[in-house]
Amino acid sequence: MRHVAEGRRLILEKNGVDLSVQLPSQPVPVVGDRTRLAQIVGNLLDNANKFTDAGGQVTVRLVEEPTGAGAILTVRDSGIGMEPETLMRVFEPFTQAERTIDRSRGGLGLGLALVKGLVDLHGGEVWASSGGAGCGSEFTIRLSLERETRLLTKPIERGASFTERRRILVIEDNLLAAQSLRMLLTETGHAVEVAHNGPDGIEVARRFRPEIVLCDIGLPGLDGYAVARVLREEPGLTGVYIIAVSGYGQNTDQRRASEEGFNAYLTKPIDFKELDRLLTETATYERSPPACVSKPSSDALLAALLSRGKPVLEGVHIAWRPAFAFQSCHFVSSHVVRFIFP
Repeated sequence: MRHVAEGRRLILEKNGVDLSVQLPSQPVPVVGDRTRLAQIVGNLLDNANKFTDAGGQVTVRLVEEPTGAGAILTVRDSGIGMEPETLMRVFEPFTQAERTIDRSRGGLGLGLALVKGLVDLHGGEVWASSGGAGCGSEFTIRLSLERETRLLTKPIERGASFTERRRILVIEDNLLAAQSLRMLLTETGHAVEVAHNGPDGIEVARRFRPEIVLCDIGLPGLDGYAVARVLREEPGLTGVYIIAVSGYGQNTDQRRASEEGFNAYLTKPIDFKELDRLLTETATYERSPPACVSKPSSDALLAALLSRGKPVLEGVHIAWRPAFAFQSCHFVSSHVVRFIFP
Protein backbone atom coordinates (compact mmCIF):
# COMPACT_ATOMS: atom_id res chain seq x y z
CA MET A 1 0.00 0.00 0.00
CA ARG A 2 2.89 2.35 0.67
CA HIS A 3 3.94 1.97 -2.96
CA VAL A 4 0.47 2.94 -4.22
CA ALA A 5 0.18 5.92 -1.88
CA GLU A 6 3.63 7.23 -2.71
CA GLY A 7 2.85 6.83 -6.39
CA ARG A 8 -0.05 9.30 -5.95
CA ARG A 9 1.90 11.77 -3.80
CA LEU A 10 3.26 13.85 -6.68
CA ILE A 11 -0.22 14.15 -8.23
CA LEU A 12 -1.70 15.33 -4.93
CA GLU A 13 1.12 17.74 -4.19
CA LYS A 14 0.84 19.20 -7.67
CA ASN A 15 -2.75 20.11 -6.79
CA GLY A 16 -1.66 21.60 -3.46
CA VAL A 17 -2.96 18.69 -1.37
CA ASP A 18 -0.84 17.24 1.43
CA LEU A 19 -0.69 13.44 1.79
CA SER A 20 -0.10 11.69 5.11
CA VAL A 21 0.48 7.90 5.13
CA GLN A 22 0.19 6.14 8.49
CA LEU A 23 1.19 2.49 8.42
CA PRO A 24 2.02 0.05 11.23
CA SER A 25 5.64 -0.92 11.79
CA GLN A 26 4.90 -4.57 10.94
CA PRO A 27 3.35 -5.85 7.68
CA VAL A 28 -0.41 -6.42 7.69
CA PRO A 29 -1.01 -9.22 5.17
CA VAL A 30 -4.57 -9.53 3.87
CA VAL A 31 -6.39 -12.10 1.76
CA GLY A 32 -6.60 -10.87 -1.82
CA ASP A 33 -5.09 -10.11 -5.20
CA ARG A 34 -2.40 -7.47 -4.71
CA THR A 35 -3.05 -5.90 -8.12
CA ARG A 36 -6.74 -5.40 -7.36
CA LEU A 37 -6.03 -4.23 -3.81
CA ALA A 38 -3.67 -1.62 -5.25
CA GLN A 39 -6.44 -0.58 -7.63
CA ILE A 40 -8.82 -0.11 -4.67
CA VAL A 41 -6.38 2.14 -2.82
CA GLY A 42 -5.50 4.04 -5.97
CA ASN A 43 -9.15 4.74 -6.80
CA LEU A 44 -9.82 6.03 -3.28
CA LEU A 45 -6.82 8.37 -3.51
CA ASP A 46 -7.88 9.55 -6.96
CA ASN A 47 -11.34 10.28 -5.56
CA ALA A 48 -9.86 12.24 -2.64
CA ASN A 49 -7.66 14.22 -5.00
CA LYS A 50 -10.62 15.04 -7.24
CA PHE A 51 -12.74 16.49 -4.43
CA THR A 52 -10.11 18.20 -2.25
CA ASP A 53 -9.06 21.76 -2.98
CA ALA A 54 -5.54 23.20 -2.73
CA GLY A 55 -4.43 23.49 0.88
CA GLY A 56 -6.34 20.37 1.83
CA GLN A 57 -5.22 17.17 3.51
CA VAL A 58 -5.56 13.48 2.60
CA THR A 59 -4.70 10.84 5.19
CA VAL A 60 -4.25 7.13 4.54
CA ARG A 61 -4.22 4.92 7.62
CA LEU A 62 -3.89 1.16 7.98
CA VAL A 63 -4.35 -0.69 11.28
CA GLU A 64 -4.91 -4.25 12.39
CA GLU A 65 -8.05 -4.99 14.36
CA PRO A 66 -7.44 -5.70 18.07
CA THR A 67 -8.91 -9.18 17.54
CA GLY A 68 -6.39 -9.91 14.78
CA ALA A 69 -9.19 -10.99 12.44
CA GLY A 70 -9.06 -8.14 9.98
CA ALA A 71 -7.30 -5.05 8.69
CA ILE A 72 -8.90 -1.60 8.57
CA LEU A 73 -7.90 0.88 5.87
CA THR A 74 -9.19 4.45 5.95
CA VAL A 75 -8.74 7.21 3.39
CA ARG A 76 -9.86 10.57 4.76
CA ASP A 77 -9.87 13.91 2.96
CA SER A 78 -10.68 17.47 3.97
CA GLY A 79 -12.57 18.07 0.77
CA ILE A 80 -16.09 19.12 -0.17
CA GLY A 81 -17.81 16.37 1.84
CA MET A 82 -21.15 14.74 1.09
CA GLU A 83 -24.76 15.30 2.03
CA PRO A 84 -26.69 12.31 3.46
CA GLU A 85 -28.51 11.67 0.18
CA THR A 86 -25.20 11.46 -1.67
CA LEU A 87 -23.76 9.10 0.95
CA MET A 88 -26.63 6.70 0.34
CA ARG A 89 -25.73 6.42 -3.35
CA VAL A 90 -21.99 7.03 -3.32
CA PHE A 91 -21.05 3.49 -4.44
CA GLU A 92 -23.59 3.38 -7.25
CA PRO A 93 -22.22 3.78 -10.79
CA PHE A 94 -22.39 7.32 -12.22
CA THR A 95 -23.06 8.94 -8.81
CA GLN A 96 -21.27 12.21 -8.02
CA ALA A 97 -21.91 15.16 -5.72
CA GLU A 98 -22.77 17.25 -8.77
CA ARG A 99 -24.74 19.97 -7.02
CA THR A 100 -21.74 21.10 -4.97
CA ILE A 101 -18.93 20.89 -7.53
CA ASP A 102 -18.06 22.31 -10.90
CA ARG A 103 -17.88 20.08 -13.95
CA SER A 104 -14.06 20.07 -13.90
CA ARG A 105 -14.31 17.52 -11.09
CA GLY A 106 -16.28 15.20 -13.35
CA GLY A 107 -15.47 11.84 -14.81
CA LEU A 108 -17.60 8.79 -15.37
CA GLY A 109 -18.47 8.23 -11.72
CA LEU A 110 -17.29 4.62 -11.80
CA GLY A 111 -14.27 4.78 -9.47
CA LEU A 112 -16.12 4.22 -6.20
CA ALA A 113 -18.47 1.67 -7.78
CA LEU A 114 -15.40 -0.28 -8.84
CA VAL A 115 -13.97 0.00 -5.31
CA LYS A 116 -17.20 -1.43 -3.88
CA GLY A 117 -17.31 -4.24 -6.41
CA LEU A 118 -13.68 -5.25 -5.89
CA VAL A 119 -14.02 -5.14 -2.10
CA ASP A 120 -17.14 -7.32 -2.34
CA LEU A 121 -15.30 -9.78 -4.56
CA HIS A 122 -12.60 -10.01 -1.87
CA GLY A 123 -15.21 -10.77 0.78
CA GLY A 124 -14.60 -7.43 2.50
CA GLU A 125 -16.67 -4.43 3.54
CA VAL A 126 -16.50 -0.77 2.54
CA TRP A 127 -18.44 2.21 3.82
CA ALA A 128 -18.32 5.99 3.59
CA SER A 129 -18.96 8.75 6.12
CA SER A 130 -19.04 12.53 6.04
CA GLY A 131 -20.14 15.35 8.31
CA GLY A 132 -21.84 17.07 5.40
CA ALA A 133 -20.95 19.66 2.80
CA GLY A 134 -17.53 21.18 3.43
CA CYS A 135 -16.65 18.64 6.14
CA GLY A 136 -14.58 16.17 4.12
CA SER A 137 -15.18 12.47 3.59
CA GLU A 138 -13.80 9.21 4.94
CA PHE A 139 -13.84 5.81 3.25
CA THR A 140 -13.22 2.72 5.36
CA ILE A 141 -12.40 -0.78 4.13
CA ARG A 142 -12.23 -3.96 6.16
CA LEU A 143 -10.50 -7.07 4.80
CA SER A 144 -9.71 -10.40 6.44
CA LEU A 145 -6.14 -10.97 7.52
CA GLU A 146 -3.92 -13.59 5.90
CA ARG A 147 -1.10 -14.84 8.07
CA GLU A 148 0.77 -16.27 5.09
CA THR A 149 3.21 -13.45 4.27
CA ARG A 150 3.90 -14.88 0.84
CA LEU A 151 0.95 -12.83 -0.37
CA LEU A 152 2.99 -9.72 0.37
CA THR A 153 6.21 -10.81 -1.23
CA LYS A 154 5.19 -12.75 -4.33
CA PRO A 155 2.97 -11.13 -6.96
CA ILE A 156 0.29 -13.21 -8.58
CA GLU A 157 1.52 -14.50 -11.88
CA ARG A 158 -0.62 -13.50 -14.82
CA GLY A 159 -1.60 -16.24 -17.20
CA ALA A 160 -1.47 -16.08 -20.96
CA SER A 161 -5.23 -15.54 -21.04
CA PHE A 162 -4.75 -11.99 -19.79
CA THR A 163 -2.67 -11.13 -22.86
CA GLU A 164 -4.99 -12.77 -25.36
CA ARG A 165 -8.18 -10.99 -26.29
CA ARG A 166 -11.19 -13.19 -25.59
CA ARG A 167 -14.93 -12.66 -25.86
CA ILE A 168 -16.31 -13.04 -22.34
CA LEU A 169 -19.93 -12.82 -21.20
CA VAL A 170 -20.62 -12.05 -17.53
CA ILE A 171 -24.12 -13.01 -16.31
CA GLU A 172 -24.52 -11.58 -12.81
CA ASP A 173 -27.53 -9.94 -11.16
CA ASN A 174 -25.42 -7.98 -8.66
CA LEU A 175 -24.84 -4.77 -10.61
CA LEU A 176 -21.67 -3.74 -8.78
CA ALA A 177 -20.10 -7.19 -8.99
CA ALA A 178 -20.93 -7.38 -12.70
CA GLN A 179 -19.51 -3.92 -13.36
CA SER A 180 -16.33 -4.76 -11.42
CA LEU A 181 -15.77 -7.96 -13.37
CA ARG A 182 -16.41 -6.14 -16.63
CA MET A 183 -13.85 -3.46 -15.77
CA LEU A 184 -11.30 -5.98 -14.53
CA LEU A 185 -11.55 -8.08 -17.68
CA THR A 186 -11.73 -5.10 -20.02
CA GLU A 187 -8.61 -3.63 -18.44
CA THR A 188 -6.73 -6.77 -19.36
CA GLY A 189 -7.72 -6.59 -23.01
CA HIS A 190 -10.86 -8.71 -23.29
CA ALA A 191 -14.11 -7.92 -25.06
CA VAL A 192 -16.79 -8.16 -22.38
CA GLU A 193 -20.59 -8.08 -22.40
CA VAL A 194 -22.79 -8.17 -19.29
CA ALA A 195 -26.33 -9.41 -18.60
CA HIS A 196 -28.17 -9.26 -15.29
CA ASN A 197 -30.65 -12.14 -15.55
CA GLY A 198 -30.94 -15.54 -17.18
CA PRO A 199 -33.10 -14.75 -20.23
CA ASP A 200 -31.06 -11.66 -21.08
CA GLY A 201 -27.87 -13.69 -20.69
CA ILE A 202 -29.08 -16.18 -23.27
CA GLU A 203 -30.05 -13.46 -25.74
CA VAL A 204 -26.71 -11.67 -25.32
CA ALA A 205 -24.89 -14.98 -25.83
CA ARG A 206 -26.74 -15.58 -29.10
CA ARG A 207 -25.74 -12.15 -30.36
CA PHE A 208 -22.25 -11.85 -28.86
CA ARG A 209 -21.07 -15.46 -29.39
CA PRO A 210 -18.75 -15.51 -26.34
CA GLU A 211 -15.84 -17.90 -25.97
CA ILE A 212 -16.20 -17.83 -22.17
CA VAL A 213 -19.23 -17.30 -19.93
CA LEU A 214 -18.98 -16.38 -16.24
CA CYS A 215 -22.45 -17.24 -14.98
CA ASP A 216 -23.90 -16.69 -11.52
CA ILE A 217 -26.06 -19.58 -10.29
CA GLY A 218 -28.70 -17.57 -8.42
CA LEU A 219 -30.08 -15.51 -11.30
CA PRO A 220 -33.58 -14.04 -11.65
CA GLY A 221 -35.75 -15.21 -14.52
CA LEU A 222 -33.76 -18.39 -15.12
CA ASP A 223 -31.09 -19.72 -12.80
CA GLY A 224 -27.57 -20.44 -13.94
CA TYR A 225 -28.25 -24.16 -14.36
CA ALA A 226 -31.05 -23.44 -16.84
CA VAL A 227 -28.85 -20.96 -18.70
CA ALA A 228 -26.11 -23.57 -19.06
CA ARG A 229 -28.57 -26.15 -20.38
CA VAL A 230 -29.84 -23.72 -23.00
CA LEU A 231 -26.35 -22.77 -24.14
CA ARG A 232 -25.37 -26.42 -24.49
CA GLU A 233 -28.21 -26.85 -27.00
CA GLU A 234 -27.72 -23.53 -28.82
CA PRO A 235 -26.16 -23.81 -32.30
CA GLY A 236 -22.77 -22.13 -32.29
CA LEU A 237 -22.58 -22.10 -28.48
CA THR A 238 -22.53 -25.76 -27.55
CA GLY A 239 -18.78 -25.67 -26.94
CA VAL A 240 -18.57 -22.37 -25.04
CA TYR A 241 -16.49 -22.55 -21.83
CA ILE A 242 -18.94 -21.90 -18.98
CA ILE A 243 -17.69 -21.02 -15.49
CA ALA A 244 -20.19 -21.21 -12.62
CA VAL A 245 -19.96 -18.43 -10.01
CA SER A 246 -21.70 -19.03 -6.70
CA GLY A 247 -21.62 -18.22 -3.01
CA TYR A 248 -21.96 -21.95 -2.30
CA GLY A 249 -18.98 -24.21 -2.77
CA GLN A 250 -19.96 -27.61 -1.38
CA ASN A 251 -19.05 -30.75 -3.32
CA THR A 252 -22.73 -31.31 -4.09
CA ASP A 253 -23.00 -27.81 -5.60
CA GLN A 254 -19.94 -28.34 -7.78
CA ARG A 255 -21.08 -31.80 -8.83
CA ARG A 256 -24.48 -30.50 -9.92
CA ALA A 257 -22.85 -27.67 -11.88
CA SER A 258 -20.73 -30.22 -13.73
CA GLU A 259 -23.79 -32.34 -14.47
CA GLU A 260 -25.64 -29.31 -15.83
CA GLY A 261 -22.85 -28.51 -18.31
CA PHE A 262 -20.48 -26.13 -16.54
CA ASN A 263 -16.76 -26.55 -17.23
CA ALA A 264 -15.50 -24.97 -14.01
CA TYR A 265 -16.69 -23.58 -10.69
CA LEU A 266 -15.67 -20.43 -8.79
CA THR A 267 -16.85 -19.64 -5.27
CA LYS A 268 -17.57 -16.05 -4.26
CA PRO A 269 -15.59 -14.00 -3.44
CA ILE A 270 -13.76 -14.83 -6.66
CA ASP A 271 -10.12 -15.89 -6.29
CA PHE A 272 -8.44 -13.88 -9.05
CA LYS A 273 -5.50 -16.25 -9.22
CA GLU A 274 -7.92 -19.09 -9.91
CA LEU A 275 -9.71 -16.96 -12.51
CA ASP A 276 -6.33 -16.37 -14.14
CA ARG A 277 -5.73 -20.09 -14.22
CA LEU A 278 -9.10 -20.85 -15.78
CA LEU A 279 -8.71 -18.20 -18.46
CA THR A 280 -5.29 -19.62 -19.26
CA GLU A 281 -6.80 -23.10 -19.45
CA THR A 282 -9.33 -21.95 -22.05
CA ALA A 283 -6.48 -21.09 -24.45
CA THR A 284 -6.13 -24.82 -25.19
CA TYR A 285 -9.78 -25.72 -24.60
CA GLU A 286 -11.41 -27.71 -27.38
CA ARG A 287 -14.82 -26.22 -27.98
CA SER A 288 -16.95 -29.28 -27.40
CA PRO A 289 -19.56 -29.51 -24.64
CA PRO A 290 -18.69 -31.53 -21.52
CA ALA A 291 -20.43 -34.83 -20.98
CA CYS A 292 -23.53 -34.29 -18.86
CA VAL A 293 -25.06 -36.95 -16.65
CA SER A 294 -28.36 -38.39 -17.86
CA LYS A 295 -29.03 -35.53 -20.22
CA PRO A 296 -32.02 -36.33 -22.45
CA SER A 297 -32.10 -35.09 -26.00
CA SER A 298 -34.24 -32.11 -26.90
CA ASP A 299 -36.37 -34.31 -29.16
CA ALA A 300 -37.06 -36.67 -26.26
CA LEU A 301 -38.01 -33.82 -23.95
CA LEU A 302 -40.27 -32.29 -26.59
CA ALA A 303 -41.94 -35.63 -27.22
CA ALA A 304 -42.51 -36.04 -23.50
CA LEU A 305 -44.19 -32.64 -23.26
CA LEU A 306 -46.31 -33.22 -26.33
CA SER A 307 -47.50 -36.52 -24.88
CA ARG A 308 -48.66 -34.72 -21.71
CA GLY A 309 -50.34 -31.63 -23.06
CA LYS A 310 -51.68 -29.72 -26.01
CA PRO A 311 -49.38 -27.16 -27.60
CA VAL A 312 -50.93 -23.84 -28.55
CA LEU A 313 -48.71 -22.05 -31.06
CA GLU A 314 -48.39 -18.31 -30.49
CA GLY A 315 -45.49 -17.83 -32.92
CA VAL A 316 -44.44 -19.06 -36.32
CA HIS A 317 -42.80 -22.30 -35.29
CA ILE A 318 -41.67 -24.27 -32.28
CA ALA A 319 -38.15 -23.23 -31.24
CA TRP A 320 -37.34 -25.82 -28.61
CA ARG A 321 -35.26 -24.85 -25.57
CA PRO A 322 -34.89 -27.94 -23.34
CA ALA A 323 -33.94 -25.91 -20.25
CA PHE A 324 -37.50 -24.66 -20.05
CA ALA A 325 -38.95 -28.16 -19.87
CA PHE A 326 -38.70 -27.97 -16.10
CA GLN A 327 -41.29 -25.20 -15.97
CA SER A 328 -44.57 -27.02 -15.74
CA CYS A 329 -46.73 -24.45 -17.53
CA HIS A 330 -44.79 -23.03 -20.44
CA PHE A 331 -41.45 -22.17 -21.90
CA VAL A 332 -40.40 -19.13 -23.87
CA SER A 333 -37.96 -18.71 -26.72
CA SER A 334 -37.79 -16.41 -29.71
CA HIS A 335 -41.16 -17.92 -30.60
CA VAL A 336 -43.60 -18.81 -27.85
CA VAL A 337 -45.25 -22.16 -27.39
CA ARG A 338 -47.61 -22.75 -24.50
CA PHE A 339 -48.44 -26.21 -23.19
CA ILE A 340 -51.76 -26.77 -21.42
CA PHE A 341 -51.77 -29.90 -19.27
CA PRO A 342 -54.90 -31.74 -18.22
